[in-house]
Amino acid sequence: MRVRSFIGLVVLLMLCISIATASAAAPWKKADENADKGFSKAKNWFNETKKKVEEIKKKVQERREKVFEAWKNHLKAWVNMAKRWVERVQLRVENLHIGDESKQRILEQLQDAKEKLDEIEQEINESQNFTELKYTAQRIREVWIELRQELRSAVQTYAIEKYEEVLERLRQVRDRLEAAGADVTELDEKIDEIDAAVADLENYAGTPEFAEKVKEINGMFREAFEIVKDLAKEVRPVYNTGFVYAYVNGSFELSGNFTSVQIKGEGDISIPDDVVVTSVDTKGVKMIVAKGSFTASGEGNFRILAHGSGELNLNGNGYYRVKESPTSSMTDEIEFEGSETVTFG
Repeated sequence: MRVRSFIGLVVLLMLCISIATASAAAPWKKADENADKGFSKAKNWFNETKKKVEEIKKKVQERREKVFEAWKNHLKAWVNMAKRWVERVQLRVENLHIGDESKQRILEQLQDAKEKLDEIEQEINESQNFTELKYTAQRIREVWIELRQELRSAVQTYAIEKYEEVLERLRQVRDRLEAAGADVTELDEKIDEIDAAVADLENYAGTPEFAEKVKEINGMFREAFEIVKDLAKEVRPVYNTGFVYAYVNGSFELSGNFTSVQIKGEGDISIPDDVVVTSVDTKGVKMIVAKGSFTASGEGNFRILAHGSGELNLNGNGYYRVKESPTSSMTDEIEFEGSETVTFG
C-alpha cells in the first residue's frame, strides 16, 4: 500500500515538473524570436541609412567636383578676359602721341601685368583643391588692384604730357599773334598760370585730388583759348609766302628775305641792326622782331618764327613745323637731334 502511494507521488511530481518546464520554456523562446526580429530590423535600417549616406556622399563629392571645376573655369575666364584687356590697352598706348620714354614705361608695366597673368593661369591649371584655388583667387584680386593702380598712374602721366604738349602749342599761337602785332600780355599771364599748374600736377599723381586739379587746369585752358579767339579777331595774319616755326636748344642760322621774323629766347643773337623792328630784353629773355633780307644766328634756347622765303639751319635738339609755300599745308611737329636744314618759301 505504501509502495503504491510512493509510486503515485513520484508520478505526480514528474508530471508537475513537466508542466512547469513546459510553461517556463514557452516565454523564453518567444522573447528570443522577438529579439532576433528586432535586431534584423535594426540591421536592415542601418544598412539602408548607410547606403543613403554613401549615395549622398557620392552626390556631394560629385557636386563638390563640379563646383571646383566651375570655379576653376571662372577664374581662367577672368584671366583670359584680363589678358585681352591688357592687349587692347597696349595697342592704344602704342598709338598714343606721347614721349617715347613714357610710352615705353607704360608698355613695360602692361607687359609685367601680362606675365603675372600667365603665372596665375598656370597656378589655376595646377590647383588640386579649394585651398589652392582660394589662394590663387586672392592673387588675382591683388594683381587686379595693382594693375589698376599702375594704369591710373600711367594715364595720369599721359595727361600731364598731353597738357605740356597743348601748352607748347599755345605758346606757338602766342608767338604768332605777337609777331602779327597783337598785345599778348593777358595771354602770357594765363600761359604762366597754366605752366605752374601743370608742373604742380605731378605732385598729385596717384592721389584722389588729381581729378580735381585736372578740372582746374581744363578751366584755365578754356580761358586761354577765349583770349586767343579775341586776339585772332583783332589780328588775322595773311601768309602769302612760306612759313617756319622752330624750337631749338643749341644754335641756329636763318637767312633769306622775310616779311616778318620773330626770335625769342635765352642766349646770344647776332642780327643786322637795320632790319630790327623791335627788340625787348626782359627777365633774361630776348625778343626780336625783324623784316627784310638778312642773315641772323644765335646760340642758346630759342623759338624762331619766320614768314617769307629762306633757309633755317638748326643744330642741337628740338622740333619745327614748316609751310613750304602759300599753297602747301603746314606739317606736324618734326623732332630733330643733331643738324637739320629747313627750306621754305
